[in-house]
Amino acid sequence: MTVYRVHFQNHVGSATHDIKARTPAKALALARRHVDDDSLDLWFEPYDLTSDVNEIVVCDDDGNDLAFWHDEDTCLRLAAQDLLDALEELVARDRTEAAESGFTDDEMTWLEDARRAIAKAKGGAA
Repeated sequence: MTVYRVHFQNHVGSATHDIKARTPAKALALARRHVDDDSLDLWFEPYDLTSDVNEIVVCDDDGNDLAFWHDEDTCLRLAAQDLLDALEELVARDRTEAAESGFTDDEMTWLEDARRAIAKAKGGAA
């Protein structure tokens, strides 16, 4: 079995733990189980506070990422810029162009929702 160096991230710091497993995917599964069963065993730097783990990365001896897991909030944060860019591109299209495509005013409420979401994402009023 190989010993994998596993890095755990939360909102206040990170912890490292070595896990023996046959594959990186098995090491990741064991790491996730470790978080569920015994997360108090992890000492997070720079703080020794407990917090929900939001990222796990399994690395080889050279520090290359072999397997990873992110919680739902982290996945959303990682996708946020792409989602914002796509939404801005849609909103930038003229409302008239969208209406000419056969959308009724009732069906165009998504456009106003999109504008509010973009403003909120940029720190403006929702």
